[in-house]
Amino acid sequence: MSSFEYTDGDGGRLAVKPLPGVPYILVMTDIPGSAIPVTRVEEVVAGLRDMACQTGGTAPAPRRRLTELEHDAAWHAIEGTAGEDGADPGTVLAAVLRALGIDPPAVEEAGA
Repeated sequence: MSSFEYTDGDGGRLAVKPLPGVPYILVMTDIPGSAIPVTRVEEVVAGLRDMACQTGGTAPAPRRRLTELEHDAAWHAIEGTAGEDGADPGTVLAAVLRALGIDPPAVEEAGA
C-alpha cells in the first residue's frame, strides 16, 4: 500500500496512509499543522480518496452544481465546436473541459 504526502511552503507535512485490514485511513500532520492553499485542496482530497479506496472502502466522487458562468462556458464551447468539420465527441468534450478549466485524465503514451 502506498501513502499520500503533502508538504506546505514552510515545511509542514500532512501524510495519509491506509490502515491494513481495517476500513480506516490514518491522517498525520506535523505540529502546528500543514497549511494547504485553496488551489491545492482538490489534490489533497484526491489523495484522501485514493487512500480510502486502498483500504477497500468506497469514496464516491463529490458532486456539485455548475455555476451559471460555468454552464454558459460549457454551452458556448459545445455550440462552437459541434458544428466544425470533423468534430467528434472527443473534440467537443475537450472544448467543454477547457472552457471549465478542467484537465482531462493523463493519457499514457503508446509503448510506455
